[in-house]
Amino acid sequence: MGIWIGIIVFGLCSGFSFYMAHLAYRNNDNSAFLFASFGLFFGIPFLISVIKAFSKRSALLKRMDERISGKPEPIRFVPHWFMMTAIIITGLVILVSIAVSIVRTLR
Repeated sequence: MGIWIGIIVFGLCSGFSFYMAHLAYRNNDNSAFLFASFGLFFGIPFLISVIKAFSKRSALLKRMDERISGKPEPIRFVPHWFMMTAIIITGLVILVSIAVSIVRTLR
């Protein structure tokens, strides 16, 4: 059920974006490339979802799905201490900036 919701949402967003790109291109507007990029942004997950949904019914789509997915590998733990450190430092910087701005407005 979830894959069909994804197909519908990504399909609608991609279709509307490409339609807006077409209208912008027809009117010589500079935003045509922006809407075309949005169309591609939503179009790629749309195509992958369609391939996944219909891979059980078609041999060609099944081969494409296997090629896209690859072989599953065992899950292994990778420590992300550097990312957690960056998030903590960023949070502290934001909190200190808020505190400094509050202190400045109270003076």
